[in-house]
Parts: sequence; structure tokens; C-alpha cells
Amino acid sequence: MATSDTTSQALQQVLCFALGGEAYALPILKVREIQAQATLTRIPSAPPCMPGVINLRGAIVPILELRERFSLGAAPEETRPVIVIVEVQGRTVGLRVDSVSDVLDLEASAIRPAPELGTQSALGREFISGLASLPGATGTDTMLILLDLDRLLSDGELSAMESASA
Repeated sequence: MATSDTTSQALQQVLCFALGGEAYALPILKVREIQAQATLTRIPSAPPCMPGVINLRGAIVPILELRERFSLGAAPEETRPVIVIVEVQGRTVGLRVDSVSDVLDLEASAIRPAPELGTQSALGREFISGLASLPGATGTDTMLILLDLDRLLSDGELSAMESASA
């Protein structure tokens, strides 16, 4: 029994997605579902990173545009964004990303702490929980950026999203 407990603590399951040509991941336990086809309703005076809301089986869910949040510019025209429905600080939020790839089991030893960056301290919070190297198909490693959802948005931003979707 102790062996399985040790194994489960050593692995972290993450959902991988692409955004602006980079690989990102979220803890799978925070993900509720993935919406490939959702009609977005725009909300007047909403924050720029919140393009609108969706109706998810009767619940109004605010959508966070991660390209806008990370200052990555507009998505290429051929991109078909996907919405990942997650729980952030007890609230349901949709994250619009370029594409979702797969679910991975990451060894705790493979996750490195995020480097100290001037831009992160300027934001007043860090939302990168770590980095992991994944072997790539071409023999070069791909860097996977692990996001800390609870630090992605400030309480004020969460409240603004919630009031805009009310």
C-alpha cells in the first residue's frame, strides 16, 4: 500500500495545451471539461482579457482569453480555439486556448521551479508553478510551462469576471 501512495505522490497528471506556439499544462484535477464548440456572448465593458461568456448547461461561465492575458497577440486565422473549463479559487471559468493535445503523467522530479523573471514580479504574482522538459519527436526537448490557476487571476479580476457574467 505504501508503494502506491509514494507513486501517486511522485506523479502529477496535467492537461497539455498550445498557446502561441508554446506548450502549457494545467493540473488535471482543476479541469472540469473541454468545449470545442461554444457560442461566445460578448459582455459590454468587460476586461480586455474576457471576451465574453458561454452558457454551459444553464450556468453562465466567464471566458478568459489566455492569448490576451499573456500578451501574445491575436491567434492565426486557421486556429480553432478550444475552451477548457476549470475551477479557479472555487469559481468556474473557461480558458480559451489554441488547442488541447493530451494528458501526461509528470514525475515530480521532472518539474523545475520557474525562473525569477522581472515581468513576473512586476505583475505582483507568479502564475507559473514550474517548467518540465519533454522529449520531442525531433530529438530536441520541448519546454512545458505549468500554470498555477489559483494565481493566474487576482481576486479583483475574478470578481470583475464574475460581475460581468452575472
